[in-house]
Amino acid sequence: MVWHNTGVRAVLGVVLLALCVGVSAQDDKRSQREREALRRAQQQAQRATQELGALQQQLAAAEAARARLDGAAQAAQQQARSEAARGQRLARDLAAAREERDALARDKAALEAQLAQAQARASRLDKELAAATERGRALDGRQATLSQELAACTRRSQGLYTTGRALIEDCRQYHADKPALSLEAFTGLRRVGLENTLQTYRDQLDEHKPVALPAQP
Repeated sequence: MVWHNTGVRAVLGVVLLALCVGVSAQDDKRSQREREALRRAQQQAQRATQELGALQQQLAAAEAARARLDGAAQAAQQQARSEAARGQRLARDLAAAREERDALARDKAALEAQLAQAQARASRLDKELAAATERGRALDGRQATLSQELAACTRRSQGLYTTGRALIEDCRQYHADKPALSLEAFTGLRRVGLENTLQTYRDQLDEHKPVALPAQP
């Protein structure tokens, strides 16, 4: 704007000088100086006009640059707002991920504790199973021993039973073959009493007759 005012003033000066030259045409020397001054004024006016045009171009370029900078600033502000919103989302996601990580860590600790308890219980059960197996082997051995002893007792009882029955039969046969007294043969009381006694012994033997044991697997 300053250069524009300067150019206008220069143009007005040129016009005034031209008027002055027309009025004072009588003095050649003065006219020559005035023409020279007018020429210089015209040159200055041209330079001022050129400078004004250059300044206007620079101003337009500056305005365009300012507009570009304003657009870039607005874009940067928009990007900054977008980045801020993205940062907030990332912060929320990070907080959620940390909470999930902490929850997983707690679950892992609980599972590890449960696993340790299960392993301890399994170890205890293994020991109890080993002890029970050992007791089972001992009981199997004891059962085998008792089975052998019972079989021996059964064989002895069977032998005693057989011997007892044989003795009873021998005694009965002995008294049957022995010549009876005349009175005994007449009454038969002594023979009946002996038969009753032998029958009682035989019943007692039959009552305690040993039972054969089943075969061992």
